[in-house]
Amino acid sequence: MRKKTIRSRSYRTKWIIRTYKNNSFELGFSLVELLFTIVISSILLTLAFPVFKHLIVELRLFILTERISSTLDYARSEAIRRQHTVTICKSKDGKACSGSWNDGWIVLVSNSTLSLENATLLRVYSALSRGESLEWHGFRSDNYLQWHPDGSSSQNGRFIICIHSLSEKMIWFVKISQTGRGRIDKKNSKNADCNN
Repeated sequence: MRKKTIRSRSYRTKWIIRTYKNNSFELGFSLVELLFTIVISSILLTLAFPVFKHLIVELRLFILTERISSTLDYARSEAIRRQHTVTICKSKDGKACSGSWNDGWIVLVSNSTLSLENATLLRVYSALSRGESLEWHGFRSDNYLQWHPDGSSSQNGRFIICIHSLSEKMIWFVKISQTGRGRIDKKNSKNADCNN
């Protein structure tokens, strides 16, 4: 029984090879087919480019928003863990509270808001990229934000996060309540304005 199946398989293989040689199938494609494919691909990419551009701007906004949100979560958790007041403030040089939020910000443990003496620097965040802007509008101060040892915040307010491109401007918010928790808000973003 095995010998018959082996012979029949070899016969089929010979028949396929013979048929392939006799019909002389073409392998590959012509220059006209290649040009046609390139033209169709370029038309589709031209139509899809604005959508990709919008997605890239939205991705940059998402990344910056997550960067702010993770900073707020980190500061709150450090205030609870260390049982001290933790401050986030804008910082141009990464050592003192100065400059604008676009220049970067620092997270530090201090006993007083205005004095950085005996403050422990926890993290330094670098300046924003070109086309990005960040503003903090708080109840007591636009220069800093604090968390108490119980995890609550000394003020409520919101970060306004803007991404500018040549064709569009997108704005999201990170709102902070006095409980110390932040939440991302994408609603009513067209009604706000960026300074840059």
